[in-house]
Parts: sequence; C-alpha cells; structure tokens
Amino acid sequence: MSTLITPRTLSGFRDYLPDVMLAREKVLDIARRVYRSYGFTPIDTPACEALDVLLGKGGDESDKLVYRVLSARGDKAEMGLRFDLTVPFARFSAQYINQLGTPFKRYAMGPVWRGERPGQGRYREFWQCDFDTIGTTSNASDIETALVINDLFTAIGFDKFEIRINNRLLLNGLLELNGLAEKAVPLLRSLDKLPKIGREKVAEEMVKEAEISAEQADAVLKLAEVTGANAEVLDKVEAFFASSPNEKAADGIRRLRELLAVAKTVGVPDGRIKIDLSICRGLDYYTGTIYETFLSELPGIGSVCSGGRYDNLASKYTKQVLPGVGASLGVDRLIAAMEEIKHPLLTGQTTPA
Repeated sequence: MSTLITPRTLSGFRDYLPDVMLAREKVLDIARRVYRSYGFTPIDTPACEALDVLLGKGGDESDKLVYRVLSARGDKAEMGLRFDLTVPFARFSAQYINQLGTPFKRYAMGPVWRGERPGQGRYREFWQCDFDTIGTTSNASDIETALVINDLFTAIGFDKFEIRINNRLLLNGLLELNGLAEKAVPLLRSLDKLPKIGREKVAEEMVKEAEISAEQADAVLKLAEVTGANAEVLDKVEAFFASSPNEKAADGIRRLRELLAVAKTVGVPDGRIKIDLSICRGLDYYTGTIYETFLSELPGIGSVCSGGRYDNLASKYTKQVLPGVGASLGVDRLIAAMEEIKHPLLTGQTTPA
C-alpha cells in the first residue's frame, strides 16, 4: 500500500478559494477597465524568458531572486521565470516597436516569480497588473501614471490611500555634486532599505557597500530626510541646490511640480499624492519619477502599486531609444490587505462601479 502524500502548498505560494478568487477577478476587471479608459491596450509575454534577457536588468539583488529553469535534459539552466512584467515588456518593445509605433501604451496581467523570503502580503508567486507607456520622455506620461493609480484605487473602492512620489533625478543630481555618480547603484539600493532597517544601518551599509565616507553617506541621507508639505519639500530641495546648481536636480524638481499642479487641477484630493524623498525603488533601471502606493488602513503591508520611469532599459535589446514609464499593481498583496481589512469587495457587500 502506497503512502499518501500530504496535500500542501509550497512556502511563498497560496491557493485561492472561490470567494477570494471572485474578488481577485473583480480587481482585475476593474484594472482592465481603468487602463483601457486611458488608452492602454493589452499584450502578453511568456512566463519564461532567456536568461540573458532577464539577468543584469534590475541589479544583482533581483538576479538572485530569478528562478532558473533547467533544460528538458536537466543539464543546465537556459531560461528563467520572469520576476516582473517590465523587463519582458522592454524586450517585447525592442522586438515589435516598428510595427506598433510610439508612444505605445500597454497593459499586461499575469504571474511573476521571485525567490525571496515570504512575509505579510509577500509571496514567491504573485500576480502583477501593469500599465506602461514607452517611446516618450514627456512628463505628461509621468503625470498620467499617477492619475491612473489614483483612478484605479478609487474604482476598487478605496478612499484612504497615499501615492508617494520622488524623482531619481534629485538623487542622481546630489550624487553628481558629491562626486558619487559612479556609486549610484549601491547607494540607491541601500537607501531603498531606509524604512525597513533605519538610518544608522543604512549609513553603515552605504559606507561598506559603496566604499564611501560616513560624511558622504550622511549627505545622501539628509536629502532623503527632508519632510513637510509638498511645496515646502520642493522649496527646501530647490534651496539645497541653489548654491550648487545641477541640471538633473532642476529637471526633477520641475517634473514633480508639474505633476502636482496637474493633479490638483483635475481634482485629485489634497494629500493623496505626497512627495517622499526617502523612496528610491531598489531596481537599478529607474531613472526619473518613481511611485509607491500605500493603504492608509494598512501601511505595514508595504506598497501595493509601484513603478517609475525607466529611460534606458530597452537599450539592453536595441539601439533605438525607447524611454518608458509605468506602474504595477501587486494583485496578491492587495488581496491580502483586503482580506485583513475586510474590504467590501471581498465580503460581497458592494461591487465598485
């Protein structure tokens, strides 16, 4: 008599029972409707990509999270499971942009895989629901990204959430002024950990990983720690660079001011969009405006919709210049948050219009 196999799910993976699956499908339907209302059209890419397509795009940290797939003979890994939908989209754009034209606006929904430690709302297999515009550096696309995020969460049924924004150009401008431009990758990776491990440990890591002085680390952290109302933050940053003007920083400030002005004009509630100079997004490919979205009722679960501008990612695959910007809804993290706060969409009390 054979021994029964214990039914179980792997760590970092989960099953979806009908009530949660129905809510998840509603979220995807709402996202699809919002994205289409802004002119985004659907595409899809394979779950597996060639390893040279995936590796070296998000940085060493993301490379460590890629699941390698052995060949059918099992002798070597020739491909990997996608760790996000942005890198495959950059490859897709380089391959098909001549027949699609620019700017090209797409949305995509599907599972991605990361070999990281599971936690609250954090899984090794999870769905992302992305929208991106590629082929333009216009700030209009950066502004539109923030407006889409706002409309998306409003349509899902949230009224208490915060879209935190920053611009990598401010950070890069500061690094240039301090002679640290070549240290940008390790410094920004360390800075991204500020909310998790705190100032002291981030400073120690910067000194160790980027091989800089404690004073230089302090200069980077001082910019990240500028707080206040949006206009106050931008005024402080502008004053900070007044004595040592920097073109990148000035462009970053201008782009953030324009985003806030348009958001106010179209009626985004006050306080919904907040400048947070401490966020920088850990992936190496971001170059401009960056976004992280937090639920006011459950901030500890982390960002449920993140993204940013990536002007050089497609250059890994083509000589054609294809700058892009977009964001990704973390569907499974959002569902986990909705379960915890008993969101009406899960309890069946209401269906957002």
